Amino acid sequence: MSEYKGKVIVITGAANGIGKELASRFAAQGAKLSLADIDSENLAKLEKELKGKGVEVMVTVLDVSDYVAMVDFSKKTFAKYGSVDYLFNNAGVIAAGTIWEVPLSDWEWIFGVNVMGVVHGIKAFVPDMMKQDKESCVINTASLAGMVVGENLPVYVASKFAALSLTEVFDIQLQDANSKVRAYAICPGIVQTELKNCSRHRPANLANANDAYYKTADFKAKETTLQESFNSGITVEKAVDAVFEGIEKGTFYIMTHPEYNPLISLRVMGILKGSRPVKFQK
Repeated sequence: MSEYKGKVIVITGAANGIGKELASRFAAQGAKLSLADIDSENLAKLEKELKGKGVEVMVTVLDVSDYVAMVDFSKKTFAKYGSVDYLFNNAGVIAAGTIWEVPLSDWEWIFGVNVMGVVHGIKAFVPDMMKQDKESCVINTASLAGMVVGENLPVYVASKFAALSLTEVFDIQLQDANSKVRAYAICPGIVQTELKNCSRHRPANLANANDAYYKTADFKAKETTLQESFNSGITVEKAVDAVFEGIEKGTFYIMTHPEYNPLISLRVMGILKGSRPVKFQK
């Protein structure tokens, strides 16, 4: 019998990529699902697919940067299922650029999803998860970019360093509180997902398509590099294999690309030596 049978799984960013694969894997093992995404079309398709297989699932269209919406999502989830066993704060967005040129709207959009989306998930769900007085998990999607610097992605890198560090503090505070809730950080490298097309769901008030910077050669070169990088990524199936393995082993830092571990070591050594930052290289 699956250890996930009957467990309640909450996933944001569930309509595509890692979130969708997580949902499918848990569903196949008899879990109950509460899924959220801003992508209403693909979320509806996933819901139909899962319900066609007899999976118990509820879906909610929302933007994780909206705290009120996340609180409502939590209330509906607990009202339907009574408890939560696994919370995946997985929604994420990305954009390329040069730090002194990118519009401030890029910072607001990316930090709103990648950082505040995690914060909102924690605040909306964790107090009630702690009251359950049973073992449960919160898994936040950070990134390898939260450990080593990708020079073309200043806003994304900063957001993922923030997501990882807040997850570290979160885990320590859970331990200090003697909580049965445990935290994990997924730190994927490049994965073949729809993240490359995330701008299509960018809120209208933060979409400055006519900003002069987006027409420059600098932006176009960095954006092309970003888009092409996804072609070299691992499959989403392989990434999720690593996630399940990490959770089942109790590994806090869940790495999808262990071949880059030496780069992380070099970064730490550089910090201790006081060296200047170096470019991320494969």
